[in-house]
Order: sequence, then C-alpha cells, then structure tokens
Amino acid sequence: MANDECLLCRVSDADAYFGRRRVWEDEHWRLSVVLHGAVTGFAHLEPHRHIPFITDLDGPEAATLGAALARVTAVMRAATGADKVYVYVFGDHVPHLHFNLAPHRPGDALVGGPGLIQPDAEESDPTAHKAAATAIEHALAAPSSAD
Repeated sequence: MANDECLLCRVSDADAYFGRRRVWEDEHWRLSVVLHGAVTGFAHLEPHRHIPFITDLDGPEAATLGAALARVTAVMRAATGADKVYVYVFGDHVPHLHFNLAPHRPGDALVGGPGLIQPDAEESDPTAHKAAATAIEHALAAPSSAD
C-alpha cells in the first residue's frame, strides 16, 4: 500500500529527486542506482509497500529481505569491482524503509565511521555511474540459480 505523502512511494518522483535509475525489482523490492556523487554504484534498496522504518518490517518483505539483499549486493560487488558493499539504514529524512548500498574499493571516497565519505571527495565520472547502473541492471535481469 502506497502513502501519497511519502516520496519513496512516488517512485518516479524519488528517482528524479535523488538522480537515480531503477535497475531491478521483484514482487516486494526495488533497487535504484544513484547516477552522481563520489561513490560509483551507490544504490537504494526499498520495499514497494510503504514500511516507515526497519522496526516496522513485517510480512513478505521481512521474509524476502535476506535473499534480496544478498542478491543485489553480490551483483553490485561484481559489477562495480568493489571489495565489499556497505549496507546501512538511517531513515531520519525519508520515513520509508530503504537500505543505502555503497560499493567500496580501496582508495575510494568511503572512509567508514560517522562521515562515510571524505568531505573533499570529488564526484565520480557520470559515465562510470551510468556504466555501473547498466552492469547491475543487466546482471539482475539474467535468471539466477534461485529462479
């Protein structure tokens, strides 16, 4: 069930606002890759249904979260050449559950801890953002062994 007051429930508005592209979705989840910023391949995983915070997670989204998160982060890691994908949830600014997914490579802008991104980090090349989004999208469109 959508909430008309929630930006993430208005998916096209959210994609435009955050400058991102939806690259995958299933019955319960969708993944959008942000096409700007210092972290190439940075993405949001969010449920279709309006779930305000992680503490409200229930139903089929709760039952499928692990598999969805494992699939998209593995694909993101491979598609971006990252060593790992950081997963974090804050939710203070947008009360619709969403997982921030940040691929990390040695020497990139991610520093971990409270700042996460170096204050003087330069934007990654827009073509790198688009290439990462396309690689993730194509990999997730292919049937997985679980399908």
